[in-house]
Amino acid sequence: MSQIKIKQVDGLQAKLDSLDSQLAAGSLKSEYTQTSHGFSAGDVISFYNGSWVLADASAADKLGRLVVESATTNEFIGVQIGNIEVADWGLTAGSFYVVTETGDGSITEYVSATNPDFAFSNPVLQALSSNTAQVLPWRPSLGSSPVAQGQEFTQQEVPTATSGNESATGITLDFTPFADGSVQVFVNSVAVTESYGDRTGDVYFSNDGGTTARNVADIEAGDEIIWNGTIAGYDLTTSDEVEIVYEKSSLD
Repeated sequence: MSQIKIKQVDGLQAKLDSLDSQLAAGSLKSEYTQTSHGFSAGDVISFYNGSWVLADASAADKLGRLVVESATTNEFIGVQIGNIEVADWGLTAGSFYVVTETGDGSITEYVSATNPDFAFSNPVLQALSSNTAQVLPWRPSLGSSPVAQGQEFTQQEVPTATSGNESATGITLDFTPFADGSVQVFVNSVAVTESYGDRTGDVYFSNDGGTTARNVADIEAGDEIIWNGTIAGYDLTTSDEVEIVYEKSSLD
């Protein structure tokens, strides 16, 4: 019968003993060396561009991962998960704490889904007492601010009577088109030709009474539909119905 040989790795046992000791003490932490890091006990830090920096909940690449337990000029101990104690920390027992957006690695008490309202919700610990806490597993998420999406929107309008090209219709957009989207115009349910940046279509969009034609990316709420009766082959009357179809932001 063959024998299984286990290779002894130098230093492995010492590392395992150290890990066992940390787990027995209720935390997983490591000592780090970084010249003039500037950290203080209680700071939350992130690994960014090859070095440790103070955490910032406004930036996805600077979300907090470790909480500094102690520090000297060039070394610090960072707790990844478990118990931590910092003198004069001033925590509220039972409260959860998240990283702030100030960029200084500070934390603030979590109150509700919208308080505090940061770009990213970056919970890091729960206080056990004023000076002790448990560092939480790293689980950041997007903040409570809703994300804008496009929603189809239709305006039904009655124009003023027009005469020839470059005629004002008195019809303006209620909303700015979402994500620089185009605008479709229908007259009595029949699609007409829109132009952007020039005045060659049946209709174009303007914010100065028709003198200038808007580019599609510049169209915004309040812009007027200008009618080219000669190009379209007919003018509009107050008995016509104009429909304007476009996407608006879901946040509008």
